[in-house]
Amino acid sequence: MNASFTIQLDAELLESAEQEARAHQTTLSEAVKRYLKVMAENWQATRAGRTPITDELRGVLHLPEDANSRSII
Repeated sequence: MNASFTIQLDAELLESAEQEARAHQTTLSEAVKRYLKVMAENWQATRAGRTPITDELRGVLHLPEDANSRSII
């Protein structure tokens, strides 16, 4: 199902965004659609406790088998 929405932008910002979209051989509508998709995916990942920093650090720290959270602090 497709839906649409209206957004009000400063004329200068709109022109800049359209130029940028053309420079990347796409439409402003497609560029906004991709941006919103990425933003929504990032929000979902953040809510799930994942961020680029946590993803990068995951598995970096190796603790001894007998370690617990109290002994780390």
